[in-house]
Order: sequence, then C-alpha cells, then structure tokens
Amino acid sequence: MRTRYAVIVVGGGHAGLEAAWAAANLLGRESSVALISIKKSKIGTLSCNPAIGGLAKGQLVREIDAMGGLMGLIADATGIQFKVLNTSKGAAVHGQRCQSDKHAYARVAQAMVESRPEIDVIEGTVEQILIEGDEPKRAIGFRVATSEGEFDLRAPAVVLTTGTFMRGLMHTGEQQTPGGRRGEEAAYGISGSLSELGFELGRLRTGTPPRLRVSTIETDTLDLEFGDEDPFAFSELTPGGWQVGETVCDRFPLLEQVGCWQSRTSEVSHELIRANLDRAPMYSGYLAQGPRYCPSIEDKVVRFRERESHGVYLEPESLESDWIYCNGIATSLPSDIQDEIVKGMPGCAEAEILQYGYAVEYDMVRPHQILTTGQTRRVKGLFLAGQINGTSGYEEAAAQGLVAGINAALLSRDGEDSYEAFTLDRDQAYIGVLMDDLVTKTPREPYRMFTSRAEHRLILRGDNAPDRLTPIAQELGLLSQSELGRDRWRRYCERKAILDRGRELMRTTKDGEKTIEQRVLEPDFTCEHLRELLTSELGEQPRGIWLTLHSEARYAPYVERQRREIARSADLEHRPLPDWVDYMSLTAMRTEAKNALDRYKPTTFGQASRLEGITPADITLLSVLVKRARAERGA
Repeated sequence: MRTRYAVIVVGGGHAGLEAAWAAANLLGRESSVALISIKKSKIGTLSCNPAIGGLAKGQLVREIDAMGGLMGLIADATGIQFKVLNTSKGAAVHGQRCQSDKHAYARVAQAMVESRPEIDVIEGTVEQILIEGDEPKRAIGFRVATSEGEFDLRAPAVVLTTGTFMRGLMHTGEQQTPGGRRGEEAAYGISGSLSELGFELGRLRTGTPPRLRVSTIETDTLDLEFGDEDPFAFSELTPGGWQVGETVCDRFPLLEQVGCWQSRTSEVSHELIRANLDRAPMYSGYLAQGPRYCPSIEDKVVRFRERESHGVYLEPESLESDWIYCNGIATSLPSDIQDEIVKGMPGCAEAEILQYGYAVEYDMVRPHQILTTGQTRRVKGLFLAGQINGTSGYEEAAAQGLVAGINAALLSRDGEDSYEAFTLDRDQAYIGVLMDDLVTKTPREPYRMFTSRAEHRLILRGDNAPDRLTPIAQELGLLSQSELGRDRWRRYCERKAILDRGRELMRTTKDGEKTIEQRVLEPDFTCEHLRELLTSELGEQPRGIWLTLHSEARYAPYVERQRREIARSADLEHRPLPDWVDYMSLTAMRTEAKNALDRYKPTTFGQASRLEGITPADITLLSVLVKRARAERGA
C-alpha cells in the first residue's frame, strides 16, 4: 500500500468529495490525494433527503460548480425533479433545487472519483491523527485500520470530513444503536485524538423521517406535483436545452422526470405525538440541540399547537426503487407511534414503512477553533470540513470541503513558509459568508445557510456565480489540470463574450423612446421580453444568459450602492489582527469584549466587528490598543 500522499482526505461524503476533487484539480499528479472511506460503496451517499439545493443552498451549489467542483454536475446528472423556488420574488433570492435519484447520485459520485488518477480511494477507518512537534503541533497523517491491517498514511496536509460518524449514536424511541447512518458503524478513534490534542468538542443531533413503499400508498387519491417544465441546470457544463437522454459532461444521461405527492398529518396523530413526547429523544431534552429550521414533527406539533395538520411531501428516492421519502415528519418517536402517524396521513392508511425515522447525535468541533480556510488554529496542516464544524446540509458541507481541499493542496504544494491562504470574502460568495459565520459565531445548533445571512445577496446571485468565481478558479489553477476544467474555462469565456455584447446592446438599442437597459427597470419587463428583443442580435442563448442580463440591469442602482458600502468598509474588513495580541491583558477593554476576542481570536478587524458582544466602540478602542502594542513590541 502506498503510504505517502500530498493530501489525505477522511470521509467520502459531500465535504470529502469536494475536498479530494479540489486537491486533485490543483495538484494534478497521479496518486497525490488519498480519500479514506469506511466503505467505498457509500461514497456520495445522500443520507437524508435525496435533494440538492434550495433557498440559499442553490447558490452554494452554483458557486461550487463555478469553482470547478462536483456537486452541480452530479445533481444535474441524477436529478429526477427540478424546480426553482421563490420565483415570486427577485432573482437574488431564487433557490434552485432538484430531487435526486439516491442510487444514481452515489454511483455517479463514485464514477467521477474513480475517473481521476490523482485520487486513491482507501477503505478503512482512522484510528489516530499522527502529530509531530509541540508548539506549534503539525498533523502529518493518520493511522488507518483496513482489512489488511493497520497502516500509517502520511501527508503534509490532511482534511477531516467525518459527517455524523464521530461517536455517532442513533435513536428510535428508547432504542439506541451506535452508528452515523442506518446500517453503518460509528467512528470512535478521531474523537479521542481530537480531545487529546486539546480541541473543544460539542454534541449535535439531526433527524430523518420514515421511508414508505410506494406501491402501498393510494397515490391516485393524492395531488401530484411536478417540477419545472424548463428545468434550470446547476452546472455550466450541462446542456442548455433539457432533454432526457442528453449527457452531462459527455458521460451521464439526464434522467426521466417524476412528480411528488402531497399528503398531511392529522389532528389525531398530533394528539398521539403530544401524549408520547417523553418517548421522543429529539424532543424530551435527552439529545443535544438539533436543527431549528428542519424541525422534527414532535417540535412542529408542540410549537404550532393551533395547526390541525402539517404538510408532508411524498418524494420518490430513486427511479430504481420503490422507496418514498416522507418530507416533513422527521422523528425519533418509537416505531409503534410512527406506524400510527403514517396511517393517519391521507393515502397512507395501508402504507408499509420500509425504514423508520431516527435521530442521530454526534461529536463536532466548535468552529471558533478553525480559520476561514478550514485549517485548525491548534494544529497546523489539519483541516476540518462539513458537519464536524457544526453545519447542517449537503451543500454547506460541500462548500467547506472545496475551501479546505484547496488550502490543503496549496499548503502541501507550496510549503508552510510560502503558503498563501485562499479565502473568499462575504461580498464575493455565499461560501465566504458561510466560512466567516463559522469562525465568528459558534453554532449551538446545526448551522444552515439562508439568503438573509448574506448582506450582499443582490451581488451574490445564483445566476452570476460563474462570472464572480470562475476567473478566481482559473487564476488559482483549479481548471487547468483536467479536461473538465479546461472545458469550463472555455465555456466561461464564451459566456463572457455573449454577456458583454448583450450589455452593449441593452445600452444602445431602443425599444420605443427608452433603451432596453431603461426598460428593464419597469416592473412588468421580464426575461422573456428581453429575449424577444435581443434574440435577433444575440442569437438563441441559454436561459442563464437572459437571467443574468435582466438581473444585472434590474438590480444595478442597488448594486452600485452596495459596492460603495463594501468599498467604505474594505479597510476594516481586511486590516489584519496580529495573532500575538493577549486580549485578556487589555485592561482598558470591557470584560465581555475581551472574552469574545480571546475565544475567537479573529484574524481581521472585520471579523472582530461581527463577534457577539463586540460594539463599534470596542473596535475603535481595539485599533488604538493594537497600535500601541505594536509600538511597544517594536521598541
């Protein structure tokens, strides 16, 4: 077995996939990246709802794709229902979403990884993090247990993406089963290693609903809802005209589209749930904090007592199986109660439950202990990404994996003394918002991305993700090592030329007494109107081109105002804070401010300004005290 790599990634979930893929894109050398997974067959598994994207999450997927990542490609190749959410509002808050084929998603993910000679997939479990040095400590690899025995794998940079597996424990009522996912064992060695290294660990939980057999549901009695007739692809590499059978990146055919059925819970079930709350670990207080914005049915029944029912979407998990995902009734209640809840739903009186819902609790690392690169402050060369940092969702995990994989590869390639960290600012990407939020706000519940978290969301639209980020990816070298990357850059250049020509036409072409650019500002002027006016000059173009031209012009006055605000705050945002400052010794500062600064150790004044408990007056005083400390240190 090969024992030395440039980068080692632990975990084959969405964070691990993007980390390994990004590192391979940057390094471009055969067998330079090791991807360790407990089971190779579980790489790319959609553990909960087989769906990608949604409000704000769709923007993350588009950004990952613009940076040369995997998720958008896999989602397009395996989606069985596509829909853009929130279309009654402006394009800045639209949310692309697709229901994916669970089995196809994992299969395509594994095929993509196997297509890269840079990535070696190793089946095994991590028993220990290998460390050298004292101050600072450095991660140099892992001790891995495989079917052939234990091996030490070494690399200058390593990425941990453990998902819900660190000391994972599943709960269905009073029944407890060790594991991070149904049918898969938990990982114990990593938690012990992290604790021994002095990391502050936390405990979070999440939940999943029961799955039903579709043939036992009276689907003809339920409303059937389909996706968009003209699906919007996540990836710039997906064909513009959506036809079943066309291929994504010349390999994977687009799949048949299906509908989802609508059902609901009943008041009788609500009474039963309220009577058995003491048997629900997710609600009884026995488990750690879970996701507030993806509540269990127990939470919903208690919090919204006035509601007689709650909607449940019955979503097909795959074209290859008869499993139905019950979106809306995540639960940790005992199986006998779950039986009654399902029977009480319209169309489900005779429904067979193939898998009961359950909660899973797991260890995480409090993310104030990482930098916005994903690298830990305590151990050099050790990067964390995904649910280990307290996030919730495939998309948030994948975004962190991308950032951690890029930085691990840069550190390995350039060496610690020459390494220049890669980060994205809050005004550059939702990914930047995510990473900044993690290091300035320790999550007490699983962190989930929302458009409301991005103060510059008019700039960070899903439609312009390639315009914002693909040039950055090209400059980093993420697109030059693979055929897919070079194709992405070629398409970006073609897109840019079309957009530049379109902008010019909008400025100079009149429709009546106004230019098209002026007409776009009228409330009833749509993308379709723009297409009708410019197709003769621009030709037939993908829907994304028209959306970007329309949105740019529609938001232009507001975007200009936001850019002025960004420019005004740029000095504060990027002014570095030295890592040698002893905040607790700053006697002139308030105790609350000192405690916050000492706990989070922000790297810039901008980060410091967003810490809980920090006021503008604290930042002004901090600037004076740091300037004085620099002078004393120099003297």
